[in-house]
Amino acid sequence: MVLVVVAVVVVLLGAVAWLAWDALRARADLETARDAVGRLQEQVVAGDVDAARATLPGLQEHAAAAHRRTSGPLWTVAGSVPWVGPNTRAVQAVAEAVDELAQRALPPLVEATSRVDPAALRPVDGRVDVAPLAEVASQVAAADVAVRATLERLEQVDTTAVVGPVAEPVGMLRAQLAAVAQDTATAARAAALLPPMLGGDGPRQYLVLVQNNAEPRATGGIPGVVLLLRADDGRIEVVEQRSGNELTGGDAPAVELTPAEADLFGPLLATDMRDVTFTPDFPRSAQIARALWARHTGTQVDGVLSVDPLTLALVLRATGPVSLPDGSTLGPDDAVATLLNDVYLRFEEPAQQDAFFAGAATAVLAAVSGGQGEPSGVVDALAEAARRGRLLVWSADPELQAHLTGTVLAGELRGRAGTSPVVGLYLNDGTQAKLGYYLDVDALATSDACLGDGAQRVALTATYTYQPPADVQALPAYVLGLDGVVPPGDLRTNLLLYLPQGAFLEEILVDGRPVQVHSQVHDGLAVAALTWTFSPGQSFTLTANLVTGPEQGGPVLLRTTPVASGFDHVTSVSKCADRG
Repeated sequence: MVLVVVAVVVVLLGAVAWLAWDALRARADLETARDAVGRLQEQVVAGDVDAARATLPGLQEHAAAAHRRTSGPLWTVAGSVPWVGPNTRAVQAVAEAVDELAQRALPPLVEATSRVDPAALRPVDGRVDVAPLAEVASQVAAADVAVRATLERLEQVDTTAVVGPVAEPVGMLRAQLAAVAQDTATAARAAALLPPMLGGDGPRQYLVLVQNNAEPRATGGIPGVVLLLRADDGRIEVVEQRSGNELTGGDAPAVELTPAEADLFGPLLATDMRDVTFTPDFPRSAQIARALWARHTGTQVDGVLSVDPLTLALVLRATGPVSLPDGSTLGPDDAVATLLNDVYLRFEEPAQQDAFFAGAATAVLAAVSGGQGEPSGVVDALAEAARRGRLLVWSADPELQAHLTGTVLAGELRGRAGTSPVVGLYLNDGTQAKLGYYLDVDALATSDACLGDGAQRVALTATYTYQPPADVQALPAYVLGLDGVVPPGDLRTNLLLYLPQGAFLEEILVDGRPVQVHSQVHDGLAVAALTWTFSPGQSFTLTANLVTGPEQGGPVLLRTTPVASGFDHVTSVSKCADRG
């Protein structure tokens, strides 16, 4: 009997030792594979095909080895043992996920990269060859599906009963894979969107709203200038430009407004091109702009884009300075001041100001379409502008719009993004002035507490400071705005606070004192609206406490009006981040 017991103990110890040996070797393989995934991601984004092809086989080898070492009867038995089981299953899930990523998801992505040279995206004689992108669209889409499936499996791994040395790598891999998934999703959408939007299957026409942040509107500023772009087989050109004030008038709205829109924004939202950006919902702004353009020109466009001077400045960092029609040059360091302030001091007539503004936007677009600067730098600049809410895109084609929905390019009104609550804080100028150039903004929405139903308590603080020059009253009348609305040099603005989906407002204060707000519900989101008038040098601080709807424990997203001073969107860590 003693010999039997000893034999059983020896077998068990041997099994444990073998399991531990396998685990150590699997950990080494997984660490090597993790590093390789990071390198491969950088190589694919950079378009370094040779390096990516060299990295992939080693990644696949180590991923397969880790998967093999964490499979088999011993690991199956260990998975059912108390305390040991959750850790064993977590390691198995990670190894399986990494192997799935290496064998199925990444090869088509590397192959797609090998067929699309980033340098080939440089326009030649004003034309981008969209054929290579169209050819790899299915491969990139397949890679994206596989990456997201792997990420979903990893997110289902329960780490609540897992020890730190195991839980930490699981969390790191989740974060790394989430970054890869973001890249593959962007690449898949780009491969699906760009060929048709650039006229690969026939000519397309787009409006470009050039938003002027000196007169703030919810999504940036007044569309003082509207350009008409034509895209045909990868060739892009500006075929018409109009001032926003040419596209106004009409007794009836170009589209029927909802009661909430009529209450919050008034009839000008749908009758004046300069006011279509009153709403923070860019797809709605785009639909109205399209309808207004059709009313005044008889032409139906295929989509609407929006840029602002800060977008142009970002692009100019990649392209270098451009020459303007009047013989001057516009560069990345002076674009914002020139377009949002100096132009009003230089030209007295609004028509001259609009012409200068349009000429600048057209020159930057011509630089991009003409291949000026490195393509990767231009792409990075546009991506940065999109992340900051300063580059927005809408397509009238439902299939193409489906690819845009949910991305940073869409600019749609929403109260949550996945599990993240979205707080909106928007400005609409109330004096038809160009004094928003002097308005500084600093805002943050922070997670104060994680509640039992997955909701969280959020504290919002926003400080607005109006700092015009000392001789502000001597500025041109066009800059000062409407006579009689406020004293010359004062700035009136309407502020809109949009709560996350299902949220309720506990309190709202201005400079520590309760204020009356106008309440409304816009597309299912609660809105608190109020109006401020700034005297020169004056500052207001708004604070608000709110509770989100359930199952919104993710990072808090604050979406704001992109202002001239450079402030835009902010993300804050959630108090719920350490749960689950």
